[in-house]
Formats: sequence, C-alpha cells, structure tokens
Amino acid sequence: MGRLIAALGLLLAVVWQAAAWPLPFGAGTGNRVAPGAGSFPRWHALALATDAPIKWLVALPPRRLAAVDRDGAFLVFEVAPAAVRLIARYGGVASPDGPPVAVRLDQEQTGVVLVAPDGRLLVWGDGVLRSYDVGGPLSPLTFPAPVAVEGRASSDLLAVTQDGAVVLIGGLAAGNPRALARVDVRALHDARITIADLDGDGASEAVVLADAAPPGAPGGRQAATSLAVIRVRPYGLDLRTRLTLTSPAAFDARAAVLAPIGASARPAVLTVRTTPGQGGALVAFALRESGLALVAEGPAPQADRFTHLIAATDLSGDGVPEIVAVVAPHADGALTAYRRAGGALNAVASVAGFASHAADSRNEEQALIADLDGDGRPEVVLPRQAREVLVALEVRGERFAERWAIDFKSPLSSNLVAADLDGDGLLDLAVAVRRGLHVFLSVR
Repeated sequence: MGRLIAALGLLLAVVWQAAAWPLPFGAGTGNRVAPGAGSFPRWHALALATDAPIKWLVALPPRRLAAVDRDGAFLVFEVAPAAVRLIARYGGVASPDGPPVAVRLDQEQTGVVLVAPDGRLLVWGDGVLRSYDVGGPLSPLTFPAPVAVEGRASSDLLAVTQDGAVVLIGGLAAGNPRALARVDVRALHDARITIADLDGDGASEAVVLADAAPPGAPGGRQAATSLAVIRVRPYGLDLRTRLTLTSPAAFDARAAVLAPIGASARPAVLTVRTTPGQGGALVAFALRESGLALVAEGPAPQADRFTHLIAATDLSGDGVPEIVAVVAPHADGALTAYRRAGGALNAVASVAGFASHAADSRNEEQALIADLDGDGRPEVVLPRQAREVLVALEVRGERFAERWAIDFKSPLSSNLVAADLDGDGLLDLAVAVRRGLHVFLSVR
C-alpha cells in the first residue's frame, strides 16, 4: 500500500507540473509547449495597470499569477471572471533576472520559489514570503527548477549556485529548504536547468550549459562550451556525462530543450551551436551509454545570425514533430520549422518579420506553442518585430498561416504564459506590456 501511495503521489506531481505550467518556458524539459486547448479569438480580455513593467509571469493554480517586475518586486495576482487584482506585493525582494517558479509545497499547497539578489532562496506560501540560506548563495541570474521525487509530498529543486555548481534542494514541505547534494560543473550563471528521462530507464537527467566560452565567442552573448548531464537521485546528484566542444565552437543558448524529434518518444537534447564565420545552427544529441551523441543538425545561417530555439512538437498533425526556431530575431526574424531527415534538420516552412525576445534581455520567453484556438493544431505564438503585436501562426503545408493577432500598441515586457488561469479547463493567455498586465480568458 505504501508503494501504491508513493507512486500515486509521483503521478499527481507530474500531472500537476504539466497543468500548472510551473516554469516560464513550459515544463521542466524547457519545451515551450502548453497542454490543452482554448477558444481564441473568442476571449474575455482583462487588464490591470502596474507600477513598473512586469518582466516575468508564471501561472500559480488555482486562479493566480505570480510575477517579478523590473525593480525586483514580487507580485501575486488573482484572476477572476470580471477582473485581475493584485493581492500581494513585496517590493525589491527578488532578482529581476530570474523568474518566479510555481512549486508543490505539500500535498495540498502550491507556492512560489525565486532567488533574491543576494542569492538567498525565497519561498512564498500561505500568503507569507520567507527567505532561506540553503547552504550557499544561488545565482540571481537564473531560477530553481522543480523536480518530482517519488515518496515526497513537496517538489525538490535543482539550482545553479554563484560558483557554478548545481545543487539539489529539499525540505520545502518541512519549511527548512537546504542543499542535499552538489555537483561542480562550472554552469553558466544564467543557465536554465532542464530535466527529463533521456534514456528511458525511469530516472531523470538534468541538462545544464557549462564552461563559459572565452571573450569574443560567436554571437556576442555569454556562450557555453559544454553540456553537462546530471543524474538526479532522491538524495543525490551524479555527473553522468559532459560533452565539450572543440574551441572556438560554442553553444549559444541558455537552456537545452529536451523533446522528441522523431518517431521515438525518447527526448533528444536540442540546442544551438555556433562557430566563427557561421551563425547558430540547431543540433540534436541523444544520450547513449558512451555519452551524448550528435544525431542531427541543421544548416548554419550566415555569420553573426543568432538562432533562437523555441520548441519541438507536432505542428502539422501528421505525428511527426517539427522543431521551431527564430533565425536572427533581432534582424529580419525568420520563424522557421524544421524536420529531421536522417542526420539533417531541414527547414520545411519559414516566414520573416517576427521576434522571440528583446535584444540584450535575459528573458527569452516571448514565444510559445499552444492550441489556443482549439482547432486541434497548435499555433506558434510570438510577437512581430516591434514586439507590439502578438500573432498566432499554424503550419499549413509548407507555409505559416496567421490565425489571430492582438495589437497592444506597446512592446511586450514579460514572457508569455499559456495555462488554464480561471479553472474552467480551457487554455488562457497572460502577458505584460510596459503599460500593464493583460489576461485573455477563453470562453465556452
């Protein structure tokens, strides 16, 4: 009976994570694909002015949103059918570079974790914000990633420390979070940890970008030269493998996306590789006994053209996943869908004129994939180049077709959130612009 209860608890935790959209970029795999369906463009629009532009949003069930604004204020909003209202505000407590994350605090309670500017862990629950030293300062340029552990009522957390280690944090349910294990991998300070079962053995692996490239690396951003794969155990972490590129190549991304790219349901490790004289090319790796093996790669764009990987999912409805990226999001912004053919990732549809985030911003989450119009085929949702008009596009054959658009007449300031925000079972959308928070509720 005890094993049955533990297994049920793990199942509930996994289901809750999928439904709660706990990370700004989707599930813990980093794949920006929201489950469910909506009724767009039939929606009920709500808006609320804010003191400062919101940088980060995350769904906090039931019927709440958590946020961090430009000045580091932590905010909690309640979503009602007729209005959105602010129910809690804590000024200047949070790092504006790391978003809030929804987590399970115990069997019944959800809460929020985030990082303070000094590296302390902040936990919000029961209407109270608490601060903890977990055994060393966490990086304020990123955020903890929740991981479900069998037999535990609360989520555990994986986090990057200020000295580049990855730590496993437990004890949320007891109100005493602390680091249970640590592995030194020289992680990028702004790396996002992604988590999945990469080899189908039932255990989770965490992937993190590590080893900063030397100054002058391609892309003009902080880049990594290695991918570290860490085995997650209930009370420990083990470095399973590390893939290191030969200089001067580098990985130009903050997070690896872990998602299937072919007939197998086993996730691939997707990221972007750059080399001097070439732009960022999509690459896909599979976890083998010998380590990470390159299984497919896309064409390299022109030099200095950054490729921003968004997600991988079946856009066309034929059961074959497409990989979605925006090439040169700060120039002509070519939204492109790729498919795997053997060892190649080939472009199958592309349209110019879109962005996925603001230049020089650590918030690269202004694009996602969701079936917000409820027609059974997911849309890629992202802004046009000026980031004032949000557009949803579906793949139709070899082209993208626009399904709906929202003109805010003001640039987006936050990531996008697609989740059931009002508890009616339909997908809703939340986003902030410089003038305030906007929530679009699907209607039956």
